Amino acid sequence: MKYDMSGAGSVLGTLSAVAAMKLPLNVVGVIPATENMPGGNATRPGDIVTSMSGQTIEILNTDAEGRLILCDALTYSERFEPAAVIDIATLTGACVIALGHVASGLFANDDRLADEVVAAGQASWDRVWHMPAWEDYQEQLKSNFADMANIGGRPGGSITAACFLARFTRKFSGRTWTSRARRGNRGATRAPPVVRCRCSPSS
Repeated sequence: MKYDMSGAGSVLGTLSAVAAMKLPLNVVGVIPATENMPGGNATRPGDIVTSMSGQTIEILNTDAEGRLILCDALTYSERFEPAAVIDIATLTGACVIALGHVASGLFANDDRLADEVVAAGQASWDRVWHMPAWEDYQEQLKSNFADMANIGGRPGGSITAACFLARFTRKFSGRTWTSRARRGNRGATRAPPVVRCRCSPSS
C-alpha cells in the first residue's frame, strides 16, 4: 500500500506547494480515501457495484480496486465545473512493462492537450509517451452483467485502465489520461486541462 497511496500523497503535496507559493489559482483536491483491509464486506470476484455516476461495474479482479474509488472521485469533481482535472493515481503496473522506468504513458483524446503535456514533460524532464486510447479497446471492458468490468484482461492493461476511467469523465471538456511508469517517482506535474493517472509499478 506504500505505492498505492502515493497518488493521494501527491495530491496533498501539490496542495501544500500551491498554498506555500501562494499561487493565484483556485485549486480543489479530491482524495477518495478508504480502508483496504480484508474483511467480510470486501468485494469478491463476480460482485456488481454501482458507482457514484450510476454506472455498474462487475468485479473481475479485486486487485484493481483503486480505480473503483478513483472513478467516483472523477464523478465527484464534476460539481466544481473544473477547467482542468489532474488525476494522480496508482492504477496499474502494466505501463512499466511497456515503457520501463524511464517514461510515463500518456493517454489522450485531444492531440493538442497531449502535445502540451508532452512539451511540459520534456521541459521538466518528466517525460511521457503518447499511447493509444482508441475506442476499440473499450470492447475489452464489456460485461454480461454490468455496464462494464473493472479490468480488461492482460492485453493492453494500462490502456484499458485509462479507458475505464474515460467512462467517468464524459462531462469534462478536455480529457487526458497519463499513466505513471517509474518506480519511486513521488512527484506530480501540473499541466493544462488534463486528467492524469499515476500508475504504480507495484500495483
